[in-house]
Amino acid sequence: MALGLAGLWLLDLFVLETSVLTPFPAGDVKLPALTPVYAAWLPDVSARVLWFAAAALAFVSGAARLARPERTSRALFIGALALAAIALPLALFALRPGPLALGGQLAIYPNEDVYFDALGIREYWPFLEHYVELMPQLSLHGRHFPPGHASLLYAIGLVFGQGVLPAGIAVLACFGGAIVLVYLALARTTDEQRARQGALLLLAAPSLLDFACTSMDAVFLSFASAAWWLAARVVGSLEESATPTRAARVGGPLLTGLALLVATCFSFSAFPVGLAVGLAIAIAGRHAWRRALEGLALVGAGYAAGALALFAGTGFALWDCLAEAMRSNLGFMTQVMGRSASEMYPFVAYGNGAGFLIGSGVGLVSAAIAGAAPRKSAWSAAFLLTLGVMTFGGIYFMETERIWLFAMPWLAAIAVADRPFSDGSLRLLLALGCVQTLAMEMLLFTLW
Repeated sequence: MALGLAGLWLLDLFVLETSVLTPFPAGDVKLPALTPVYAAWLPDVSARVLWFAAAALAFVSGAARLARPERTSRALFIGALALAAIALPLALFALRPGPLALGGQLAIYPNEDVYFDALGIREYWPFLEHYVELMPQLSLHGRHFPPGHASLLYAIGLVFGQGVLPAGIAVLACFGGAIVLVYLALARTTDEQRARQGALLLLAAPSLLDFACTSMDAVFLSFASAAWWLAARVVGSLEESATPTRAARVGGPLLTGLALLVATCFSFSAFPVGLAVGLAIAIAGRHAWRRALEGLALVGAGYAAGALALFAGTGFALWDCLAEAMRSNLGFMTQVMGRSASEMYPFVAYGNGAGFLIGSGVGLVSAAIAGAAPRKSAWSAAFLLTLGVMTFGGIYFMETERIWLFAMPWLAAIAVADRPFSDGSLRLLLALGCVQTLAMEMLLFTLW
């Protein structure tokens, strides 16, 4: 698998030479992007490498015990998982700028990230009401995103003070919460041991650990995971023979729709999340199609009602925001590529899939291949179908090792869908992921 991922990387780097990703400006020098991932060759090795090595060693050595319910209580596991979700990214981040620089990547380039949009908010409600009108004047990221990220950073600034450090702490805290939510969602789709293994395997994904401290995509991961957690109960009720109460049949899908709406306010990548949820409901309910249709209708009703309530209460029209983001993104990417998006489609589609697999890492990808059982799991089938749409649908333009952080838990779900891994296999897979993570962090520079 390691050779396979390396082959994907080398094919794009030396044969396809995809020109979508721009170079990294570093003073008077421009560092070329090592496509299909958005990173530059910039080795940096110091004694701080031992911080991550020690954290990773403790994580790998204790994983098998943590994953066994008979040896570790659920409360203790959740505590250890949350601690690892904070400690591992922080130790990795310390390899280069040091822990006190947490959040600094949000302000590397002026007016690049939504952090600058949050700084520019003087009165919040007028900002939200006129957000679509303001989008062309926002940061590079803000022009393509709904207002959720800027709103969150604005709220963090009001409570804890403006600055990149409070923002960075908030991003890392959201990531830690997301990992716990992933575990809780997995626990609703499979047994306890496999759910624990899936959550631990996820924490060995190189890009997930790399961007946990530095990217607002780690924030979206928490909202996408919350929607999955709620949807898992809806899908589970369809897979069970017992008929749920009327309140559960109605309330679960409505809450799922509302959760998807909240996620959409942070990123339009919530639409693929919604597609995966819809497919899982349809697949799980194929033998109870009336209940499946009812569930799908209620999810849609919860989403629509929330969007209309948001518009009525604030004047913010999510549908107009989506239209403006699509227009702006297409124009920006056409300018960057120097040609139409359709001309670059084969290169971009390849880069989407290859970048995601490389960023997910040899450990997690190997586990997903070994555990794939789409015929046995509605979620596995739904996730694989959705990943296909995301890769070939022409809606993403690479950087998927960062933008698709929300989909890496799907690989963990696929990995544990059929059966648990042995203790030795689990340790090996985690070790492989941690070694790749450390190697990429020492050798490569990533912006976000």
